[in-house]
Amino acid sequence: MKTTMKTMIVALSLALVAFGCGGFEEQAGQDGITSQQDRVSDCGGFQIEGGNFFGGPRGYCDAEVLYWQYDADTATLHLADARVLLNCCGDHAMEITGGDGVYIVTETDAPEDGWGRCACMCVFDFTMEAAGVEAGVIQLRLEREVTDWEEGSGPVFEGEIDLTTGSGAIVIDETDVGPWCETQ
Repeated sequence: MKTTMKTMIVALSLALVAFGCGGFEEQAGQDGITSQQDRVSDCGGFQIEGGNFFGGPRGYCDAEVLYWQYDADTATLHLADARVLLNCCGDHAMEITGGDGVYIVTETDAPEDGWGRCACMCVFDFTMEAAGVEAGVIQLRLEREVTDWEEGSGPVFEGEIDLTTGSGAIVIDETDVGPWCETQ
């Protein structure tokens, strides 16, 4: 009886350590995102791969536009930041973090293979698919981190998106990118 009681006390103590003070269960789903996958185009955007990847009334070169689409059945948010002007030689990624209605999307641009940059600029498209985003109005912050140029880093958009409307587009930047963006 004493052995069984000691075993129960040890088991209870271990359970309290594992689940007390926040515990692993709460932290695992803390950001709400259950999976994510990003894809970044080559120089020239996805349209050079055949067709216009992004819909909308604007021409591709007219503005940087953040397109979004929400699938309520799968709780999946699709994002596409089209026509991002960056140095041609870079390693790029897109990541989303957050939860409880506030999401931060970070686009990273680092020197290619950690070495250096080219003497040219290109347009790129960043896309993201994130599962586990709850329906409703969310706060979205789009940040760009250029790892070797602090002046080129920081927020590029902050605002609300009503996912119940299904899809939308937000103009991020209407700067003329001239020779770096030519439609095929």
